[in-house]
Amino acid sequence: NQADFFTRYGPQSIFNQIITLCIATLGQTLIILTAGIDLSIGNQIIFLNCVMATIMQPIIDLVGNDGLGIVLTLVVILAAGALCGLLNGVLVAYGRLQPIVVTLATSSIYIGLARYVRPEPGGEVKSEFARLMTGRLFEYIPMAAVVLLLVIVLVWIPFRNSRSGQALYAIGGNETAAYLSGIKINRAKISAYLVAGVCSALCAIMLTAQTRSGDPTAANNFTNNSIAAAALGGASLAGGTGSYFGSIAGAVILSLIVGLLVFWQVSSYYQNLIQGLILVLALSVNFIVHFVKKRQAAARAAAK
Repeated sequence: NQADFFTRYGPQSIFNQIITLCIATLGQTLIILTAGIDLSIGNQIIFLNCVMATIMQPIIDLVGNDGLGIVLTLVVILAAGALCGLLNGVLVAYGRLQPIVVTLATSSIYIGLARYVRPEPGGEVKSEFARLMTGRLFEYIPMAAVVLLLVIVLVWIPFRNSRSGQALYAIGGNETAAYLSGIKINRAKISAYLVAGVCSALCAIMLTAQTRSGDPTAANNFTNNSIAAAALGGASLAGGTGSYFGSIAGAVILSLIVGLLVFWQVSSYYQNLIQGLILVLALSVNFIVHFVKKRQAAARAAAK
């Protein structure tokens, strides 16, 4: 309803639309900082969404209290997300495998687990929980905005300022030089994937609140869109460059474009085409900027 857009319902609708991609992009950005790409983020989210929709009511029945049951469910999902990220990180760091190969393999594992947990779409999610996470705080502040702020303040900023977080930029810039300078490469990479897994869990929590069910067959563009959003926000796929502000800005732009395509009733086939073109454009701009900077650095070195 256009009349509702300029009321308190407008910001609520916008933040509910962008929140999942914003959180997924923050997790993807951490991996991109290390010069890697996580192709499993989308299926991690779907897997955790299916788990949450399946276990919430049984846990509530077990403890006999709605509030405590919901809290325990959130803890389980966050822990499961951390384990998913940890698996990716260990395989990349100690298996000496390319991130794109590892996460492509684990992506298949996660979607297989999702279909095992929920062969059919469904599950039971408390309506009170769904209304809380998609509603407003103090009548005017969208809860999705509060969640995004908490993710930045409690997850991104502390990790970015930690030794492992600072090491990601050095690893992405030049992994050999980072190793020679004493940076613990494996620990930093594992921590990045672990935090990315937590971001996937947070994204799954918000998705479950929005859909009130788990669906392993749901359309899943989180992986591609998170890469495109990070690139749009200035993260270099060569590694070493990226920020939460740029990634969120890229996610907001991409989410609003997708929202406009839906609003204009553009066919889903053309929506996928346009999203693909945006991804190609973002990657092309990213490559050109990196190439120009590299040539400029080479020219300065030659001049000296």
